[in-house]
Amino acid sequence: MSVEGLVAFLGCCFGNRPTTAKLDGGLFGFTERWKLSVYLGGVMVEVGAIAKGGNAQRGRWMLQLTGKGCGMVEDWANVRELLEGFRAKITRVDLAVDFLDGAHTVDDAVDMVDAGEFTSNGRKPSTSVAGDWLEQVHGRTLYVGKAANGKMLRVYEKGKQLGDLSSDWVRFEVQLGNRDRVIPFDTLTDCDRFFAGAYPALASLIEAAAEAIPTTQTETLTNLGHLLYHLRRCYGKALHHATTTAGATNTDLVESMTVVGLPRRLKPSGVVAGVEWADVHAQVRSYQQ
Repeated sequence: MSVEGLVAFLGCCFGNRPTTAKLDGGLFGFTERWKLSVYLGGVMVEVGAIAKGGNAQRGRWMLQLTGKGCGMVEDWANVRELLEGFRAKITRVDLAVDFLDGAHTVDDAVDMVDAGEFTSNGRKPSTSVAGDWLEQVHGRTLYVGKAANGKMLRVYEKGKQLGDLSSDWVRFEVQLGNRDRVIPFDTLTDCDRFFAGAYPALASLIEAAAEAIPTTQTETLTNLGHLLYHLRRCYGKALHHATTTAGATNTDLVESMTVVGLPRRLKPSGVVAGVEWADVHAQVRSYQQ
């Protein structure tokens, strides 16, 4: 298969969205890297890379999809069939479960560690923390295991990471690497089973998590609300001054200040899925309370 053929195939898996590949240096020892982008919401969004070339690679290729790219895939069975056909090897996969209303928290995960619920075969995994554990305002992260050993769990306050300090949104994210293990292709099409099986503690979470609301719109809503809140906080008076003293209309202001494109912090799939202005306005008001 050529690079062009692989790009066309991925475009079909991305819901027949226009997909491009631009040659852009090398990557991880491969001499050629094509940056993958998808046309979404009026802009080109980077979703991964294709890499090949180099004597040390012995004809191998690499396909890398970012979190955004994975979120756009509509047919994982087709992706799996392609990879199996090429006898590919998965070197890393991340499996995430979101609790938007805080049904399970970072503190719950700490209690699970203390209770030995992450202990497997009599061995307790290593743990570490990052973030605001003293004031607990700006978000916290608990790490269970180590990525260098091929398996790690991150439990973090995703909503606060995105800027919504009142958010209860918590993400449990398992990162699997291929050190001392073979990552099966089933992880692409049966994610829940491998998330639940990563650590004993996670099996009790997945039944509730399986009915969680899709997070693409939530992430976009949080980011957009946060951006508009700071737009008002920093420049609201300037906009008011422009209308009251300079004679600008609201339409004049919108047309003169609007830049076509997508803010880097917004998740394109959530924009395409649709976010209602009333919900965004409510999100802005929540920051002002």
